[in-house]
Parts: sequence; C-alpha cells; structure tokens
Amino acid sequence: MHRNRKIATTNRPPAFLLLIALALAAGPPAFADGRWSLSLEALYISVHGHDQHVLTVRDGNLAATPSAESRTAVLLETNGNLAPRFELRWDRESWTFGLDYFLFVTKHALTDRSTSASGTGDQVAFEVADRSFVSSSPSELLSYRILEDTELATWTVDLYALRRLAETPSSTVRIQLGLRNADFDNDYRAVVGIVDAGGRRIDASSNYGRLMGPLVGLVGEIDQGRSHFRWYIGQSLVFGEAELTNRARDFSGPLEAAVPVEGEIATAFTDIGFRALQDVAIPITEFRLAWSYRLTQRLQLGAGMNVSAWWDVPVPPGAVPSTAGGSTQLLENTIVYSGFSGTIKIAL
Repeated sequence: MHRNRKIATTNRPPAFLLLIALALAAGPPAFADGRWSLSLEALYISVHGHDQHVLTVRDGNLAATPSAESRTAVLLETNGNLAPRFELRWDRESWTFGLDYFLFVTKHALTDRSTSASGTGDQVAFEVADRSFVSSSPSELLSYRILEDTELATWTVDLYALRRLAETPSSTVRIQLGLRNADFDNDYRAVVGIVDAGGRRIDASSNYGRLMGPLVGLVGEIDQGRSHFRWYIGQSLVFGEAELTNRARDFSGPLEAAVPVEGEIATAFTDIGFRALQDVAIPITEFRLAWSYRLTQRLQLGAGMNVSAWWDVPVPPGAVPSTAGGSTQLLENTIVYSGFSGTIKIAL
C-alpha cells in the first residue's frame, strides 16, 4: 500500500510512556501495599540474518561468450553491540504490573573494497543495484565503501500485566498480557565507482513510524535458597507503516566528492529517487532465561540469555544487486537478536 505522505521516525520511545514510568516509580498511594522492584540489565547483542548482499564482484573475461568469469557476493556485516534494558514491576498477590524498555543501536561494517583488471583481456566489475562499473586495465581502479550513518536501531516499550496461573511453595507460572510499542530504523549508505572518474552514491532506508500491537507470554519462576531462576517466552504482533526510500546519484570526478553524509553532490548528473509506504505487521518472538542471586533482602545480581526474532522485516530497497529494478525491490528478511546479559535487581 503506497501513499505519498511523510512519516516521522525516531529512535526514542514516545514521551507518554516515559511519563508513565516516572509515575509508576513515584509509587502512588493506590499501589502502596504492593512490592516494587527495578531491574537494570546490560546486554551484549549479536545480530543474525541481516548481512545483506550489497555488492557483486565479477572477474574474468566478461565479454566472452559464454562469459568466462567468477562471481563473488560481498555481504554487509551487522556489528554486535551493548544494549540496555530496564524493567519496573509492581507485585501484589496474584497480579503483577510492569513496564519493560529495551534499546539497541548498532552499525553495519564492511572493509573498503578496491581492485582493477590485470590487463590482457581481463576485466573486473563492481555490480550494485541497477548499476555496474567495469575496469579493463590496471589504470582503472574500482572502489566501494560504505559511509557513516549506515546503521540499525531498534527499541521496544512493553506495558503488561501478569496473572498467576499456578503456584507451589518454590515456583510460580504466570500468563502475560500487554501492549508493545516498537520502532525499527535501518539505513544504508555507500559509494561505488572508478577512482578519479566517477561513480554512484546510494542512500537507502527502511524507517518506521510508531509500531504497536498486542503482547502475550508465559513466565516461570523458581526459588532455590538464595538463587532465583526465571524463564520467559513471549509473542507480539506490532502493526504500523514502513517508509522505504532509495536515492541514487551518479556523479563524475573523485569518489571523495560523494562521501559527505549531508549536502548535495556538486558533480552529480543524475538523481534517481524512490519512495514508498508499506503497511507492515511484524511478529516478534522472544525467549529469555535468567538466574539471579539474592545478596540482601533488597539487592540481587544475576546473568541471563536473550533471543528475539523479528519476522519478515522490510529492508532498505536498492541494497541488493539485481539485473533490473533493484532500486525499487521490496525485500524482507528475518532478524534475530541474541546475547547474554548481566542484571541488577533492586527492591524499592
């Protein structure tokens, strides 16, 4: 579904949710007889399934029939990074209410690529979406590099309630019902061409307005002396719109002229733009396993593991090489975040 209007995107949670968190932390009189707790978690997250094929290197006699060449796919690497999560909970008898906030920002990485033909019938080509640059002599040096602001950013804010389903003296199982707010922004910027002759600057993005939808899950907790074990499995489905954009600018002269992130390219002679709005419904599946140790009545330290899968997420158009229409191809993939964490839990 495509419409020509602009969507404002942000990597920050909506202000009203932060206001709710502050109000909860203040402990209003209506909640005075419950038990408050705050968990602060530092995670190291690795990203899987999002290493996009952004460049094809063709080497050999490209003009031969049949073509005597080799092809190498070059993949964009998504870096792991630290991510914070905090959870504020209020427990009272068979009900628990809480707020959970998670933020992850990382960059894509790829070593700069440069090569040239060796001569004597040899040719080398760098192929990106809808465009190919060919070197047929050692003096024609091909270059490809990604630019600043090639990154991925995600956050989620959950408002939820837990209802006790089963209980023994040392364990409980609860069902979770809630509302998930989410945001996902993904930007790709690169320049490719022949050094000192010209090339193409590519700016593509897959940025989202506010995503929102239902959240359900199960939580199990076991106490063994001072140790506390907790597992969680949850499923959410967030709805919203993705703004998919691609801007490709061909230019002449040194490649450095196209490197700055901001501003126009003085030597650009073509400027191809693409923009579309796409309705999205993204399932998110999560699993968490945590252990904590009670140091005092008010303080626990712990460690855990987390896995979160975002299914069928649209990626920036124009990132994947194609024989035709690559700059407007709407592709999706599944992104899996996984990692380990350290936690401090404080009884308020």
